[in-house]
Amino acid sequence: MRRRLLISSIIAIGVLLTVMVGFFTYSSVEKRFNDDIDYDVTQLQDKLSAELARYSEIPVVLSADPRLKRLLRVPKSKRLLKETNLLLSNWNARLASDVIYLMDRNGLALAASNAAEPQSFVGHNYNYRPYFQQAIEGQKGQYYALGAVSAKRGYYFSYPVWDGDAIIGVLTLKVDLSIIDSIWDKQKFDYLIADPAGVVFYSSRDEWLYQSLSILTDAQKEEIRASRRYGDSALSQLTRLDALEKIEAQQVLYLGLTNKDRERMLVFNTDLGKEGWRIYGFIPTSTTWPIVTQSVLIFATFYALLVLVLTAWLQTVKTQRKLTRLNDKLEQKVASRTATLEETNTKLRRSIQQYEDTEKALRQTENELIQAAKLAMLGELSASINHEINQPLAAMRTFTENSIKLLEKERYDSVKGNLKQLNSLIGMVADIVARLKIFARKQNFEGKARTSLDDAITASLKLSAASFIKKGIQIACYMPEKGLMVNADTVQLEQVILNLLNNASQAVTNTPSPEIGIKVETFLERVSIHVWDNGPGVDNDTKKHIFSPFYTTKKEGLGLGLTICRRIVEEFGGSLQISDHPTGGAEFTITLQRLYDGDNPQ
Repeated sequence: MRRRLLISSIIAIGVLLTVMVGFFTYSSVEKRFNDDIDYDVTQLQDKLSAELARYSEIPVVLSADPRLKRLLRVPKSKRLLKETNLLLSNWNARLASDVIYLMDRNGLALAASNAAEPQSFVGHNYNYRPYFQQAIEGQKGQYYALGAVSAKRGYYFSYPVWDGDAIIGVLTLKVDLSIIDSIWDKQKFDYLIADPAGVVFYSSRDEWLYQSLSILTDAQKEEIRASRRYGDSALSQLTRLDALEKIEAQQVLYLGLTNKDRERMLVFNTDLGKEGWRIYGFIPTSTTWPIVTQSVLIFATFYALLVLVLTAWLQTVKTQRKLTRLNDKLEQKVASRTATLEETNTKLRRSIQQYEDTEKALRQTENELIQAAKLAMLGELSASINHEINQPLAAMRTFTENSIKLLEKERYDSVKGNLKQLNSLIGMVADIVARLKIFARKQNFEGKARTSLDDAITASLKLSAASFIKKGIQIACYMPEKGLMVNADTVQLEQVILNLLNNASQAVTNTPSPEIGIKVETFLERVSIHVWDNGPGVDNDTKKHIFSPFYTTKKEGLGLGLTICRRIVEEFGGSLQISDHPTGGAEFTITLQRLYDGDNPQ
């Protein structure tokens, strides 16, 4: 009960402290974001006001140039028009403004710095623009709008062109408001600039452009559209508030085109000079949650680790006390059990030695069985081998008798030919005997070797060829590649293949057209050797026990041949399996590791 109460208290304290840390972190982050927004918005206000102020007095200075008055007095002069277009173009290039253009008293643009461009202002009438109306009344004009021809956002500065006491035209300079991007190219937050009606004309988010911060009446929307200030914009509201004054007083706003898309934003706003513009800076409150979550997780982790450390320390103290008591008891038990362990250890050493001796004897017995199997196989092949040797011996006798008669007749050339034939026959007999000696010798092999598959199969076929010919058995051998190397001992691999060939020859004894085949399949890392026959095949029950020691279907067999063959193949890291051949009969498959040049047997 006390343990449960202690755990509940620790958890309650941890939860309370975590909530306090989260609340403090959120308040701190929100204050920091508000300060950052305040600073950035103020910076943008100062820089943009300074940039616009730089351009505001330029039309006042340029309008006094007498070359403008000459064109306004004679507007149809092509020479004066060309000179004025060039003059305005030069001014525009030096000032890095967007366009400078000259209008007559009716608002018709007579000359412009972009006169040579496809979107030239020349020939368009702008008497509906407030900046023209202000200038024609003798005042400095300024106005923000989308260009009627270029459709580019810009701020327009205008001033009347005086001829004595009369106004004969208006000079206008347009500034591309993309300068805001260069002024505030490192802003951290979203921002927008709205006109006095609350319509957004510049924003870090494209979807906010030409929309209204507050809800506009139909009359207000119609008035804005009539001025063609923002083209055909829908003027949708970004908030649910119906007055700009309410928005300006907020520190948190829900901002977006629809209820579904509106985000909760921290907001700061300030006036932008005498134009009546207002700059707003925003940051989603959702950006604070990762910081709060991280802070809470860090504190919770620290608190949990602190609790674990204290728990571990208390547990260590208790454990040390228990260990001290147990140590005394353990020393007594160790002393009493040491003698028993020493006795048991002595018995174990004896058992291990007996096991090693038994294993050594079993391996010796296995080697003797393998050798006996080879000799037994040679016995089975002795008749065919005897026939294979007798043939060259009979020929040698004939050549010898013939040579004696030819020698008596002094036909030395013929005697020489007979001696060459005798030498060839002697070599043939020697080759047969050598193969038998190699096959019969005892091997001391540990399962690691490198042998040519071509040589092993060829030697096995040579040893059994005479027996197959005598029995009328046809041999089919298919090897797709030459020079294949496998991980196996040559003599032992020959013994396995020869044993399988011998079993196959016995299986086809009563088959009308006996046939035995060897087929080699190659893979990237393995080689498969298939030995098949067209005999009666092997039933499923026999397949289950065919590799078991002393299991045989022959009257005089010991049942060790296939057992030894599988053991030999497995020592090379391979396998020996039996299956039914597609054309009938049995098929044995030897699978061995394939070796390449430079490879060592594994």
